[in-house]
Amino acid sequence: MDPEKIFLTYYYVNIKYNVYLRHTKLKTMKKIFSIMILAIFITGLMRVNAQTATEIEKAGKSCKPVFLVAYNANGADADKAITIANEAKKNLKAASVVIKMNTTDAANSNLIAKYRLAGAPLPLILVLDKNGTTAGGVALKDATSAKLIDMVPSPKTSELIKALADGKSVYIVVYKESMTSKKSIVDNCAVACSKMDNKSATVLVALDDKKEAKLLQSLKADPNAKEPVTYVVNKSGQVAGTYSGMTDVNTLVAAAKKAPAGGCCGGGSGSAGCGTKK
Repeated sequence: MDPEKIFLTYYYVNIKYNVYLRHTKLKTMKKIFSIMILAIFITGLMRVNAQTATEIEKAGKSCKPVFLVAYNANGADADKAITIANEAKKNLKAASVVIKMNTTDAANSNLIAKYRLAGAPLPLILVLDKNGTTAGGVALKDATSAKLIDMVPSPKTSELIKALADGKSVYIVVYKESMTSKKSIVDNCAVACSKMDNKSATVLVALDDKKEAKLLQSLKADPNAKEPVTYVVNKSGQVAGTYSGMTDVNTLVAAAKKAPAGGCCGGGSGSAGCGTKK
């Protein structure tokens, strides 16, 4: 074959091959670029959706109560709920956090189940205690800054609802420092707890603690009591027994194990004002 024809043939084939390579590489690079963009988008979306749980966890570690605004659509109602939550944050004396949660985000499904939001009227504002326990909630139509602040638990109420959320019964000992039998009664409750296989807890509340005025009122505590009073709250949040002074350990245990009665508050509500007195 003519060397010139061979050269031209080789040159032509080489050009075509290089064009093919460039075209193939371009298509491949476009595919790779599209995949990278999609991966970045998905990763970013996952981070945004996971941000709610992360923020709640962060608030818990900082011991800050949370005003959690749950909504299923952006708009005026969601904005109004967020505004009310921010007002509560501003007016609450202690540090707190406002967190938004879109219930339509699949990444929030665990939180929706945890806070029992399926079928709830939205927007809804939940108040989470500093230990992460749900302290209360209110739908937008009934929500006010004052109501939200009122739901934030006092220190001792916080201990109470945390124990209830953990499935424990609670021995609440209301006392004055001047009461000489306080230590014996507290020790008695500790023995009762051990007999309950640590499925109970003891919460001490001073009668003159102004921070606990609401809790003391719900217990109908007598400000003129001469001896410490033990309120036994079963794991459903009901006061199953009220005992003044030293009480037999087995009596305390029996009251703590008492089955829930109908028509009273449920566990985790933070209210201990129902039940029978003895």
